[in-house]
Amino acid sequence: MFIDLLFTLSIRFFVFDFILFKRCREILKTKSYFFRKLFSCTYCQGFWFGLAVSWSGNSSSFWYSLKFGFISAIITFTWTVFMESFIKEFERDRDLPMT
Repeated sequence: MFIDLLFTLSIRFFVFDFILFKRCREILKTKSYFFRKLFSCTYCQGFWFGLAVSWSGNSSSFWYSLKFGFISAIITFTWTVFMESFIKEFERDRDLPMT
């Protein structure tokens, strides 16, 4: 479960925060209300990626997948709130934009 949580956090950061996909995110935000809301809610991002990771694994239980989705959502939200200032400081000190 720990590895799955790390995988969920990594995929969420890669898709929703990493600079490589910034242009795609900006385009999608203007196209759809759904994407605009999804890209602004780290809790939602963690939930949906948690479900996807759970379903892609060996879990066949609906309740396990649902629990994992909510657990990954709160961990993703907490991680993002806690780490955002550290990431900004890292980028500023090294002149290395990641987000």
